[in-house]
Amino acid sequence: MPPAAQEETASSAPLRLEIGPVVACAERIAERVKLELPTHAGLARASQGVAAAAREAQQVARRLRRPLGLHRVPPLFLVLSLGLLGGWVYWHFFHVSRMQVAVSARDAVQLKGDLGPRVRMVPVETRGSQESVDLLLRRQVQLAFVQGGIELPQSLLRAELESSELVLFYLRESLESPSQIRTLLTSEEGQGSHTLARTFLQCWGIDQSVRFVHTWRTLTEDPAAPIGDEIDAVFVVKDPMNVNSGRMATRLYEAGFRLASPDIGSRSLLLPYLRETEIRAGFLDPLEHLPHEPVASYRVTTYLVARPDLTPRELAAAASLIQRPDRLVTDGFQPTFNRTMEVLQGLEAVLNIVVYIGLAFLFLLGLDIVAYRRRFNELNSLVSLISMHQGEKDVLGSTAEVRAHNVQYLSVCSDLLGLISVITGYYAQENAGLMYNRLFEIIHDRCSGLKINIQLKILHALVEMPELGARLDLERHAVSAPQAPSAQASPARSDQDAPAVTPLAPESDCPRPGAEANA
Repeated sequence: MPPAAQEETASSAPLRLEIGPVVACAERIAERVKLELPTHAGLARASQGVAAAAREAQQVARRLRRPLGLHRVPPLFLVLSLGLLGGWVYWHFFHVSRMQVAVSARDAVQLKGDLGPRVRMVPVETRGSQESVDLLLRRQVQLAFVQGGIELPQSLLRAELESSELVLFYLRESLESPSQIRTLLTSEEGQGSHTLARTFLQCWGIDQSVRFVHTWRTLTEDPAAPIGDEIDAVFVVKDPMNVNSGRMATRLYEAGFRLASPDIGSRSLLLPYLRETEIRAGFLDPLEHLPHEPVASYRVTTYLVARPDLTPRELAAAASLIQRPDRLVTDGFQPTFNRTMEVLQGLEAVLNIVVYIGLAFLFLLGLDIVAYRRRFNELNSLVSLISMHQGEKDVLGSTAEVRAHNVQYLSVCSDLLGLISVITGYYAQENAGLMYNRLFEIIHDRCSGLKINIQLKILHALVEMPELGARLDLERHAVSAPQAPSAQASPARSDQDAPAVTPLAPESDCPRPGAEANA
């Protein structure tokens, strides 16, 4: 790669603090204090504390790069919670999975035709309405088309459909009324036709004396199957669009049956799923003109039954089966008080979930900050210690030797404060959650204020002693050189560059009363 491209790549990379040079600089300053300021135990302890803090920050940074750690819990929790919330909203309000609908295999021709591309429905064919209800209760299907007359649990949701089925009642020519029936042919045992036939027999008062024969399916599948002579009547509930109904009508008329009226009188008012109707002449077989004359009968309502645990989106998809596809919807959205309250309650529930997620995130973030509070307290204590020590070193009203020594002392304090500020920023760089910690700002502000105070003191000393500036430049150059030990900076000095410095009395670990009060 050309040098220009390398420089451009380096300049575009994000700037990050490296803790390695900070550790090396802190150790060199600690070694410099031992060699050049051996009588100041307090400053030596502060410099060693800064070096130890830098090494600890290096170890913490290594632990932060591990895949598992307390600092990763708050962001992972936030991402996971918001992801689950978004997935829940999508699943309940936008996602439409394949819905299985139980429908009779031989009936409900129009209903099975409605399961087209408008909604993603998968029909599950059953032997009858009772089996469809059983599949619904066993949670094997989401929806079911059920014929009226089947007993439904109150927990199931239901809606009446516009399509219905027709009661077909055939009676032997030799019989004059249903009271003479002894053997009745019907559809599958326990299904819709059989259940409704028992209800009609109860209304006629002959339910105890009638024997059932369930051979309707065999007769429709096998045209050669004989209709037994013992059969007195046929009772089935079928879709009038089913072609088998017309074929069986012809066979039954040829076998000596006629289409009769299954009249139950006023008892039909007690059965809400029954609607009186009339089968016109020629309705079942227009070529044979069957029946020969109009016959009164009943239409049986069909219900769409759903489980109560369906999502709002699945219920909306199920509702599309109830609506007629050719119906033009011209009414707009007209909010009512109840509908508005439902919308507001839904929004309140979502907002409560978001608020709880935010509170939990702040709690986990607080735990992460508490784990770093001890380290920040140590750095803050080092700032306080340096503040107390630098307050004792005045550069005005003293001799040149004392002033030069104090300037050197203050220079070390300024460097230590700069390292403390860098270490604090390094913690915040490696763990962005610490930006919410108030101690992070406090340490930076204290270091900046103290450095300004120290630099003003050094500036006052350099104004009266210009030669001291050159000496400090040489010392700082020797300290900042990575391969040159601080002890080699001494030969660069000469008696002509700066006055001789006499050692001062060792400072005590505790500050003077006045200095402690100022701190």
